[in-house]
Amino acid sequence: MTSGLKLYEQVLEQIKGMIARGTYQKGDLLPSEKELMNMMGVSRITVREALRLLSEAGVIETHKGKGSYVLIDSAELAPQGESLKEYCQSFLHSTDARLLLEPAIAREVARTASPEEVAHLGACIQAPHPEDSFHRALIAATHNPILIQWFDQLVHLETDPTLSTLVPPARQKSVSALIEQQHQKVFEAIRDRKDEFAYFYMKEHLEFVRETYLSYFEVFY
Repeated sequence: MTSGLKLYEQVLEQIKGMIARGTYQKGDLLPSEKELMNMMGVSRITVREALRLLSEAGVIETHKGKGSYVLIDSAELAPQGESLKEYCQSFLHSTDARLLLEPAIAREVARTASPEEVAHLGACIQAPHPEDSFHRALIAATHNPILIQWFDQLVHLETDPTLSTLVPPARQKSVSALIEQQHQKVFEAIRDRKDEFAYFYMKEHLEFVRETYLSYFEVFY
């Protein structure tokens, strides 16, 4: 294997390529870890990391003692080609825009939010879709209809129905747990009226989201 990619990323690309070409189709069992190690000349740790990423993205499902099954077909792996790439770029542009404004909004809300708004913000951490609910509650606390409209437009850009069969990072257990912790830090800073901490924690959170989704998108194109 020779590439600028890390070894586990190269293994991921090879498995993804086999699914994209139809070598392995929806419902098929992938080669065992040992077979993949021999096929690709890498360690078990490398194979497991590649399989873990594919599993978290909803491409495969691994059953202990049985192996990894393909959950999607080639069309779902790369839905609508260029449109997927455009969506990924739109998502990253949206997150960049949020990075410019939301930390400052968090700082302002820490200074001005009412006790009721602070309590609602805290409740949103446990909402069914906390990544959207928490941020919208934060924006709503500004009482600025332009900002609320801006946020709703960005959320629309970040939602793509062609990926509905997959599992985006915000719904992956390992990532969603970290996002909840980050939301909690932002909330506590706002609750305690620590405006500069609110700014910093929101910026830190959105940078994490951007990097996490960037890695996720690399699974697909």
